[in-house]
Amino acid sequence: MRIQRKHSLSYRQAMITVLTVFVIGLLFSFYQIVTDLAQERERLHRDALELLGLVRFSAAQAAFNGDDDQARRVVRGLFEYASVHRVEIRNDTGRVMAGETRPLAEARLAPLAKQLFGDSNNYRVPLLWGEPARPVGVVTVTYDSYRVAQDFLQRARHMLLFGILRNLVLALLLSVIFYYTLTRPLVRTTASLADISPLQQNAHRIRIPRGHQRDEIGLLVNTGNRVIDQYRLHIRQQEEAEAELNRLRNLLTNVVDSMPSALVCVNVDGAVIQWNHQASIMTGIPTDLAVGSPLLSVFPMLQPEMGRVRAAIHKGASAHDRRLRWEHEGELRLYDVTIYPLTTNGIDGAVIRVDDVTGRVHIEEMMIHSEKMLSIGGLAAGMAHEINNPLAGILQNIQVINNRLQEDLPANRQAAEACGAPIEAVVRYLTERKVFDMMARIRESGRRAARIVDNMLSFSRKSDHRHKPTDMTRLVEQSLELAVSDYSLEGSFSFRDIEIVREYQASLPPVLCDGSQIQQVLLNLLKNGAQAMAAESSPSRPPRFVIRISTSGNGSLRVEVEDNGPGIPPEISRRIFEPFYTTKPVGVGTGLGLSVSYFIISENYGGELYVEEASGGGARFVMTLPCQREARDRAQGLMQAD
Repeated sequence: MRIQRKHSLSYRQAMITVLTVFVIGLLFSFYQIVTDLAQERERLHRDALELLGLVRFSAAQAAFNGDDDQARRVVRGLFEYASVHRVEIRNDTGRVMAGETRPLAEARLAPLAKQLFGDSNNYRVPLLWGEPARPVGVVTVTYDSYRVAQDFLQRARHMLLFGILRNLVLALLLSVIFYYTLTRPLVRTTASLADISPLQQNAHRIRIPRGHQRDEIGLLVNTGNRVIDQYRLHIRQQEEAEAELNRLRNLLTNVVDSMPSALVCVNVDGAVIQWNHQASIMTGIPTDLAVGSPLLSVFPMLQPEMGRVRAAIHKGASAHDRRLRWEHEGELRLYDVTIYPLTTNGIDGAVIRVDDVTGRVHIEEMMIHSEKMLSIGGLAAGMAHEINNPLAGILQNIQVINNRLQEDLPANRQAAEACGAPIEAVVRYLTERKVFDMMARIRESGRRAARIVDNMLSFSRKSDHRHKPTDMTRLVEQSLELAVSDYSLEGSFSFRDIEIVREYQASLPPVLCDGSQIQQVLLNLLKNGAQAMAAESSPSRPPRFVIRISTSGNGSLRVEVEDNGPGIPPEISRRIFEPFYTTKPVGVGTGLGLSVSYFIISENYGGELYVEEASGGGARFVMTLPCQREARDRAQGLMQAD
């Protein structure tokens, strides 16, 4: 807090001292003035008598001789003194031999001079002459009071002004002295004290101003430091005890909150007395709201276990690894529940531990599914190899048959003639019966089957994860062929019934990638879209895929897979790439297809995979991949990081 100047200690001390000195100075000045006044009056009287003594002989001679001219000369001589107001010389008969009067001075201090020296100062001296001396006349001199007191008044004014100036200078000096010797040390001491917090355990102490180590200020500072040190010691001991208590409490709380399980303690009345962080995450209810509430009001999913909770409270019975199913926001979650009594001196309640095992169960199911898929993949690869052999024989033999029916071969012509039928007639017959067309369809079907087997072998073959320049158009077409040969829905809807609209940009740059990984992503997108359209198919809205491949402005390749199905609601699209999230019935999907696809595109290639609403309804999945040079730079960076 800042102290106003007029309230400061130095100001008050200076004012008291100045007033005291001022009064004493005034009294002393008045005493000097009175003494000077008395001395001035005495000097005036003495000077007047000395002056008259000087002219007495001349005036007496003029009076004795009756010489008026000499008398006038004496009067003019006396008027040489500025303070003389009137001079008159009379003879013994009373006749005025000479006389002269000077006007009184007009000044503001003239009344004061009259008060100090009277209206006029008259000196009357008899004139004596002869032996024995006898009176021959009288000389009268009158002085002007102001002219007499003028020097005295000037001195008195200077004395008063000097006294006032002296008091002002003294006041300033005393104020400065008091400020530097008293106020500033106290202000600095107060500021040093204000910077110190007794609650802070540090070495800060009140600083003693320089030069005050042995006076009252130093004594005050030392006493304050001792009090602060004792207070700090008391606070430190109290804080250490509280810190130890808080450490133990926090350790227990952290242990409980760090558990991956929801841990809830209830008293004998079923009210919550302990609620850890995982319980808040699982239920969405914070600890401060849960503590003190009935268990079922904050954890309704434990309704089937309330009998076992009561058994743990009243009978001390425990229940371990109870599997609990709970559907939350349309998602089925699986929990293991363990219940055991809370005991101190007696049974004071129950402890309930809830573990979310949904992910673990899904992983177990996924591992089983993965083993199945590995087995199926191996079986498919073996079957493809086995199919390739007879398929190659079919294609080879159909080519041989085609060669045996050509007219321009001599061996064919000789064999036909040997059988009694010209080769031309045989060819004409086969043409009329459309045997050649059937052979062409057999050849085309064989070649298509060969491509399907080749795609199956390529997809099932283990990848070495090497990135190679890949034609995205060809990769999309291979994925479509796999989807056509693989996908069917309940025997009433197949991928062949879906219209495929291709919008491919010309002269697309190659993409540096692992073809099997991108093919896996494309198959996931195509299968999900086909399943969505199968659920909402109608004759008025036939299923349709629009596949777009183009380059974007930033140099990446953009692949769009758009369907005309029911679309994806916003609340689902926000979570659609989360692991194990699925809207399909239990046993139909694992919830990993899109999450794995997202991981492949974002982490392995630095691209993007997102979903948006199609313009005519349905969903549009957009995949962006860097082109060959950008992808090569990223792959080299990943290899260096590894």
